[in-house]
Amino acid sequence: MLLLILPALLLAGCTQQKGNGQSLIYIPILADASWLFADGAFISGVNMAVEELNREYADRGIEVKAEVLDDAGGYEQGVKIAAQVAADPAVTAVLNLQNFDVSKTTADMLAAAGKVVLFPYGAYDSLFARGNPYLFCGVPSFANLGEAMAKYTMDAGYKRIAVYYNGLQSQEELVTAFELALMDSDAKVVDYVSSIISPSQFISINNRWQALGVEAVVMAQYGLDPAFRVLEIIREANSAVAVIGEPIFNRANALAVYKDIAEGMVVPSTLVLEESERLAAFRERYREKYGYEPDTWAVQGYDVVRLVVDTAARLGKVDPASIAEGLHDAAGYQGVGRLIKFQPGGALEVDITKLPMLTCRDGVFR
Repeated sequence: MLLLILPALLLAGCTQQKGNGQSLIYIPILADASWLFADGAFISGVNMAVEELNREYADRGIEVKAEVLDDAGGYEQGVKIAAQVAADPAVTAVLNLQNFDVSKTTADMLAAAGKVVLFPYGAYDSLFARGNPYLFCGVPSFANLGEAMAKYTMDAGYKRIAVYYNGLQSQEELVTAFELALMDSDAKVVDYVSSIISPSQFISINNRWQALGVEAVVMAQYGLDPAFRVLEIIREANSAVAVIGEPIFNRANALAVYKDIAEGMVVPSTLVLEESERLAAFRERYREKYGYEPDTWAVQGYDVVRLVVDTAARLGKVDPASIAEGLHDAAGYQGVGRLIKFQPGGALEVDITKLPMLTCRDGVFR
């Protein structure tokens, strides 16, 4: 497939100059559209940023365009669309919200074509360990999340922990970091479980957990619906065990359905928002525009678009190579929600001690 795509990639990497002298910063969003629009917060933040940027930079000859390219969550369609984006000389940067197994392939394809690629919802940690200057992660790594979950476990005084994970790469990255962070503490992982498929199958697992004195279970599950199904099975059989989950559980549309079984569980936040006048002003503008409060993903959508465009405007250059270099600036970028800084490989710089742990109360993680 890559051999067939390569000739098209050789045409990529240029920046489109419009006939009226304006420079176009074109930012496609690769995602499963049904999933993206079901929540709506992220894309609302993106659209708001695009509107404001086109007003702010009109007199500097910069036009910003963003649009969703729907891959329907499929591998073949996701790779096909990414190949088209990679070959399009008008594309400046890409917001990649694809399935992680898709983005593992398309990240290299897009970066090889000289496109700035941002992952606002994350990707496999391994992508950011190879020194690729075009790849940037917008949230803490899975290793960061595992460390934060371990810190919470130790602070809460849990000594005997069971780990449920479904064996995919991102979950392995998280639980490995989790156990490594516990090594010098009194807390220990006493059981690993890789499959919980039904209440009847869970009976023997739960009996083992009770015999082992399990106080808390760490859940790392790929896929939103499967994650809540497993949580429901655990909670119905054992309401006393504490549940510490990965951030996949923090989705407003799913919590509206599963809020009773999610009550009391704890997850790490994927964004550390810093209260400021900038953030307060953003919230006010957002409420005026959409009629409801912005959540963290609305802030994320807004900030990642502005990150690209404001960097281009600061540099006075709109080509992807210059923008990618600018994103690695040691000073970072001050968004409305936080200061955004990247490590050399594109991973987000994160202070684990400041990563909040959120508890679900009445269908909302706070």
